[in-house]
Amino acid sequence: MSDNSSVVTAVLIAVLIVLLLVLAGGLLLALFISYTDKIFNKIFNRPRPLPQVDRSPSDIDRSTIIGRGKNWFYTFHNEWLGVRATSFDGCKLSGYYRPSSDKTCRTMVILVHGYDESPAEMSAYARLMMRKVQCHCLITHMRAHGMSGGKNFTWGLMESVDLDTWFAFTKRRLGNNCRIYLVGRGAGATACLLAAQQKEFDPAVCGIIADSPVSSLNTFMKTTLPKSTNISPDWIIGRVRKVAMRKFGFDINRCDATAHASSIKVPVLIFQGGEDEITPPPGSRDIYDNLRCRKRMVIVNNAKHLECYERSQAMYEREVQRFIESCIVRLVKIGRL
Repeated sequence: MSDNSSVVTAVLIAVLIVLLLVLAGGLLLALFISYTDKIFNKIFNRPRPLPQVDRSPSDIDRSTIIGRGKNWFYTFHNEWLGVRATSFDGCKLSGYYRPSSDKTCRTMVILVHGYDESPAEMSAYARLMMRKVQCHCLITHMRAHGMSGGKNFTWGLMESVDLDTWFAFTKRRLGNNCRIYLVGRGAGATACLLAAQQKEFDPAVCGIIADSPVSSLNTFMKTTLPKSTNISPDWIIGRVRKVAMRKFGFDINRCDATAHASSIKVPVLIFQGGEDEITPPPGSRDIYDNLRCRKRMVIVNNAKHLECYERSQAMYEREVQRFIESCIVRLVKIGRL
């Protein structure tokens, strides 16, 4: 009897151990799913609620270039017309349009802000472009940002297609023979680059200025995931990829400005901070190396993420001036001017 009791006890202990292991595994899996779902929501869900109106911030830091740009934008807010458009999937997009004082002008600069930013972040760039070229300006609210609709942000994938809506907006106002420059920063720069990779990219676009572009969503996640977690980034990205495929129907591997950069045919100017830890220099270098168009990349050594203009204003403006001049020379050569 004692031997049978020992066997039964051993079996019960083994079963208990297996049950505990299964429970522990289930708990770890639940914690993993909960953690990756939070990351998914942070990456793709609308960063802030849709505001009723775009109010001027109560306190603007005017010691910075971007701050002074914001102050200028809100001071002369009545000179910017609020415009609306409907994108390919029915998403209602908003933008701010400032017509040129020259009614014969046929040049539009479309400016695209970064993730969790407002259109006012692009005001300094708008002022810069207005000084360098006679132009109309359009600052877009990216989908799921500002006054634009949409519950999810897709890191340039759907936002790049949204730009087609603004190209159509431009042509309705300036005619089919207009010229368009794109200026984007962060994820906005990525949207501009992804748009330019499409086969049907609008020929009216003359050049792209990309400040600190996100080279790929996968790289961005690996760079920005909390360092405190012991979970492999590849596991987290794999889970986020599956959820995105199920919810949105697209593969996040397509959110990659590097893979098909060789398809871009218009001139590209890239600015990159040398100390950028959000979109590190190797990512922009990969984009630059894959480009087969007229291109230039400027690295500002002492700049962190989106600080290139702030850290080296004179150089930044000089590079923009040269880039526009080179684009104009190209337009003359191909008979567009």
